[in-house]
Amino acid sequence: MPKLNLKLFLDDDYETYAGRRKRQENQVNQKHSHRAKRMAGDIAEQMDRIEHIHFTYNASRHERLWLVNSLSNFYELHWFSDVLCLIKGGKEASVYLCQADPASTADYIAAKIYRPRKFRNLKNDHLYREGRPDLGDDGLVILNVGMQHAMHKRTAYGLELLHSSWIGHEVKTLNILHAAGADVPRPYAAGDNAILLEYIGDADLAAPTLNSLMLTSREARGLFERVLWNIEIMLANGRVHGDLSAFNILYWQGKITLIDFPQAISPHENRSAYRIFLRDVRRICEYFSAQGVRCDAAKIARDMWTAHHLKLAPELDPHWLDEANE
Repeated sequence: MPKLNLKLFLDDDYETYAGRRKRQENQVNQKHSHRAKRMAGDIAEQMDRIEHIHFTYNASRHERLWLVNSLSNFYELHWFSDVLCLIKGGKEASVYLCQADPASTADYIAAKIYRPRKFRNLKNDHLYREGRPDLGDDGLVILNVGMQHAMHKRTAYGLELLHSSWIGHEVKTLNILHAAGADVPRPYAAGDNAILLEYIGDADLAAPTLNSLMLTSREARGLFERVLWNIEIMLANGRVHGDLSAFNILYWQGKITLIDFPQAISPHENRSAYRIFLRDVRRICEYFSAQGVRCDAAKIARDMWTAHHLKLAPELDPHWLDEANE
């Protein structure tokens, strides 16, 4: 058996390794170069848009970039002609008042722009995502295996898809409930980071939320019954709001409008659905009790749930409610 020339073997192996390493480095450098060029192109396009799009609302440079990136496509499609002011700034999203395009039947449109970090870092998001499909911002189910894998692994791309899924789910829920006659804003259009909605209010004042108002006992009773009617419609259409309270109900000229549905869940598919539903009803009853309405949240929730032939949770763990409220 011939002796193995170890030095020659190692030299050959090293040359092979060095060549492979060099090729990999070249590939990485090319990838970073393409990425840098793409980023530079994106930045140039963003700056060009900023230079050519002018809004009445006087935003800071950072906020203006966020506005233009989120709304420029809607603007170019003539959904609206101007951003007039900030209606509401929040942890999940900010809402802006927009002047509708002259060809539109509406005078104003509300633009809801989401904050990606909120939904990427949402505590206990599994409570809301369980049992519901992952949707794109178009409201359609994501079927691509690679995209599903990225979401499961929570890669950077997967987190972007999960963010879009929250938006797509809210759009789909709004469409279903609006068609069913519920008191929700009509959705006009959606993008990867924003929704255009029916505006509730007038040129001088946006509709306030219920939590900021004191009602007469008579009006409180009527509005309480209307909120319960809306909760019934949601159940009948396979939805539990998931974050319902007086903070998410607008009041305008004696009428209410329920808003903010990204965390809506299915009462049939989510194992925590009844617990989440009970929390919604309790929050509503807490507000209206302070307005002089006598109500029993536990009884209302139980009666509604069983009336829709839904299975009650075998037990309620009070620690779960504390955790879900975080």
